[in-house]
Amino acid sequence: MTMGDPSGVGPELALRAAVDRGIRGRADVRLVGSRSVFERAATGLGVALDAEVLDPGVDPGEVTPGLPSAAGALAAIEAVGRSARMCASGEADAMVTAPVSKAAIAGAGIAFTGHTEYLAGLVGVETVVMTFVEGRRRIALATSHVPLAEVPRVLTEDLILAKLAVLARWLDDWFGVREPRIAVAALNPHAGEGGWLGTEESRVIAPAIDRARSRGVNAEGPFPADTVYVGLGEPPGPSARPPFDAVLAMYHDQGTIPVKLRGFGAVNVTLGLPIVRTSPDHGTAFSIAGRGRADPTGMIAAGNLAAAIATRLGESA
Repeated sequence: MTMGDPSGVGPELALRAAVDRGIRGRADVRLVGSRSVFERAATGLGVALDAEVLDPGVDPGEVTPGLPSAAGALAAIEAVGRSARMCASGEADAMVTAPVSKAAIAGAGIAFTGHTEYLAGLVGVETVVMTFVEGRRRIALATSHVPLAEVPRVLTEDLILAKLAVLARWLDDWFGVREPRIAVAALNPHAGEGGWLGTEESRVIAPAIDRARSRGVNAEGPFPADTVYVGLGEPPGPSARPPFDAVLAMYHDQGTIPVKLRGFGAVNVTLGLPIVRTSPDHGTAFSIAGRGRADPTGMIAAGNLAAAIATRLGESA
């Protein structure tokens, strides 16, 4: 478990999750980051630092809760790199990342748009899929940290096809969903209304779905984004399976709004990596950092899911 930005809620969340009985019953948890940051967080929370700390040795400088710094950002990103290398070498089976500040990391001179893209670059993978998981609710993103104005340009047939292929394969490999059914959201209101409200559906999305289906991916759509999530994750009836096993959204907020409306209990999973990585579905929460008010539910859920995936992969190896 990485510490996240040392000025945010990451260190306290990682501490609370590392000692959670549920996680400890299924995994050997190590904290990765500055020992001094974790010690300060433990003192502030009034808890023992009852977990092994792997300190990469990058000085976070003077840490003030709520005030990110370049030094702290560098320490945070080094913890991510150290954890990824441990997973790639087999020293660890999974990694859980606490929230970092994209702006602070960029301010420290590192090109960084998010953990998803950064980890893909570290391990040399071209296509990864940011996916939010809460029980049987699984919502994936075709594009993630892209300015909204750029989405129509970035959204291509090849991109959607690649995302669908990764999503289908990893739902099977990591979650045991055989022949998953994937609903694909439209980009425009009313799925373009026959071209009156946009043509991306007919020019890009539908052809990508057709190509995916020709390759054995059970994808359907494009469906209007304001209705595609209805019933997702709900238990099936006596003789029926849920309508879809996952939804592929076209852009960030189209997928994350229906996730976060339900609170912050979902887990962000990076599909497509050769290593297991999860995280809570929220940010650094600088406004409450260092006050002991941060809710560890998301971090604990991320730890439990990482352990479950790693166990599944170990059993199937």
